[in-house]
Amino acid sequence: MERIEARILLKNLLRRIKPLESQQFELPGVLTEGELDALKYAYALLEDSSQVALDQPGVLAGNMRDAHATSVIIPEAEAEAEAEAEAEAEAEAEAELGGLAVGAEEEAAGRSIELDLSVFALPEAPDDARLCLDFGTAMSKATLVIDAGDYEEIHVLDLGIPGDQPEVSETMLISSVYIDNNGKLRFGKSAVDFSLEEGGEGERMRVDNVKRYLSEDALHSSVPVAYNPTGIVIAFGDLLLAYLTFMTWVVSECLASHDMPRNLKRRFAMPCFEQEKSRAVAARLRVLLGEAQVLADTFGERLQRGLPLEEFVAAVQLLKAERRNYAFVTENLTEPLGVANALLSSAGSTNSLTLVVDVGAGTSDMSLYRLQSNPNTPVRQAVEVNGSARGITRAGNYLDQALIHLLLNKAGIGSDHPRNANIQRDLSLRMRDYKEALFNDGFLTVRLLDGELVEVTLQEFMELKTVLKFAEDLEQCLREVLANVDASWIQVAQRSGGLAVVLTGGGAKLPMVKALASGHIEVSGQSVRRIHAPDFPLWLREEYPELEDDFPRIAVSLGGARKSLIALHGKARVTAGDVPGRPVLTGFYSR
Repeated sequence: MERIEARILLKNLLRRIKPLESQQFELPGVLTEGELDALKYAYALLEDSSQVALDQPGVLAGNMRDAHATSVIIPEAEAEAEAEAEAEAEAEAEAELGGLAVGAEEEAAGRSIELDLSVFALPEAPDDARLCLDFGTAMSKATLVIDAGDYEEIHVLDLGIPGDQPEVSETMLISSVYIDNNGKLRFGKSAVDFSLEEGGEGERMRVDNVKRYLSEDALHSSVPVAYNPTGIVIAFGDLLLAYLTFMTWVVSECLASHDMPRNLKRRFAMPCFEQEKSRAVAARLRVLLGEAQVLADTFGERLQRGLPLEEFVAAVQLLKAERRNYAFVTENLTEPLGVANALLSSAGSTNSLTLVVDVGAGTSDMSLYRLQSNPNTPVRQAVEVNGSARGITRAGNYLDQALIHLLLNKAGIGSDHPRNANIQRDLSLRMRDYKEALFNDGFLTVRLLDGELVEVTLQEFMELKTVLKFAEDLEQCLREVLANVDASWIQVAQRSGGLAVVLTGGGAKLPMVKALASGHIEVSGQSVRRIHAPDFPLWLREEYPELEDDFPRIAVSLGGARKSLIALHGKARVTAGDVPGRPVLTGFYSR
């Protein structure tokens, strides 16, 4: 372990320490292997420097020692020399950690990349198990479901453990990519830590929303210098594949702990798009996920430690030189569809009309479903109401930008400010933590890059025109969903006493999102009551209570991995008069 990596890990460890009463502190959770190595590294440095100081003549003043402390006095000249030596050693350590050691660059450039294609030679994966990947804008999730007769064995994979971020979340993986100053790809929390350490005066940037380049048709756009300090020309599509490679390696590590093969069939979730775009994005993502498995097998645990960009690019070029069939990547599903599938109980009785609202970091998606299940039959059915799927490209990241501009405006930093771009970049690196603090505490105090202290309150943030516009767009999207479906579905909602609204995703607890599940709405001259369905389905509460806290974010992957997938039952234009009575919200009762 080198100095810069140890410093990052120790800084993270200190952040996790919580104060108790009587000047005591505690460290919640467990130590990662990296944190333990960092502590050993720091101890070894202290032990060595202490021994050197004690061995030097004239260093001790008065031999002042007692059982509690040792006083060491170092002459000024010696202190300056030691500081210079320390700085020089640190610079060397950082260079060696971040990139290739001097003299090794030519060796790496000439190194022969050999792809690991063993996944194609593996025996066929079992049919009684499925994997669903939810590649998220902010956090990525994955769930394994194993059939055990009539019972479904659900395993939300602990991606945070091999991803080396259990203190953030054991079940979610940060969707960030960063190329460090020495040309190494960093992923997840490591990407966040290195970017904050190397951020400097706002010259560097980290990609926190690599998923957007898939839907914005920007895969071939070149990565600018702020994101890529190397001389290697790469596109955003390369960074997208790089992150999927890291995520796939983490998933493979988790599958191995469940004795499941790397070629296990996997579904994948994606946002709601119009039909033609949805097909194009699904086809592209299916290939990328297949390629990611080969690259994950090729590089293995090196991905966790940081991978030289030049090696990754060489491997990608070799991989794309030949077309392959990635049969283990199967169906795609929309994010609301995955949530709806997670709601259905295999034991309880359900017959309801439900609107699923999934608000993530990059998109906000909605869709209407007729959910049906009966404990007396093996059939669990759900039909997506034809024409009800809607999505807007405003979500958590949109609020991040609104908060950045509020901070800049309060500080009087306009577009003509000479350091506007640097200050914005610096804020972007920390914005997720800032936004969370604002909503939790009701206020936020930030010291900008130029030293100015700025404070904002939650109330003034919520009164911003851009934030009010986001709330209006969400409400308008919901109205469009209901206005675009056949009137018979509105009658179903009226007969059932209201429309059940399920809120999921990382933004489920935002005030403007909660507002979607309350009050009445006028549709075609009819008033419909909106019922906020419980945040955690009853059947999961009974069988998997430990999943409650994470459910809003893992619902997509959990539902997508279940045996019966809603997509297989198609869409319905009208109810066909098949709802004679009052639907019951069994499994997710109204509050």
